[in-house]
Amino acid sequence: MKQYTNDLTADMLTAFDQSPFTAEQLAKMDTQAQALIAERNAWNLAHPVTAAYLIATEGSLTRNGGTVFSKYNGRQIELEDGTRLNVSLVGDEVRYPDGTTAKISTGAGNTSKKSVALVGSSLDNGDKIISSPQGNMRRVVRAGESLPVNFLK
Repeated sequence: MKQYTNDLTADMLTAFDQSPFTAEQLAKMDTQAQALIAERNAWNLAHPVTAAYLIATEGSLTRNGGTVFSKYNGRQIELEDGTRLNVSLVGDEVRYPDGTTAKISTGAGNTSKKSVALVGSSLDNGDKIISSPQGNMRRVVRAGESLPVNFLK
């Protein structure tokens, strides 16, 4: 299965700052909605993306050759081919070819539920998630943004 990393291209950085709405869609919106979107677009341009962490899913790989196994938790990401992958959470298991296992120990940080694991999350054995089989869903970090105290810690 193809794997993706947190590496960012110039095209990706540009896409993060583009409005998801076409000029036609914006023209059909009321002035309050247009103002809110313009305000958000201006904020995005003033706060460039400094990092973007892919959300880890089942099938993500680790630096030391492990594979993430995530049970269904109500959250899935659909790939372009229609395959649905379970989103990985802190506490999910990683299995190694030699039969050993580890647990994901860090993630996106404070949430009302278990924290979502990211490419870059650490494991309880010192290993780290380095790639994910999905390349679209990311936790974007912008300049000046406050991150949760336990973000990837």
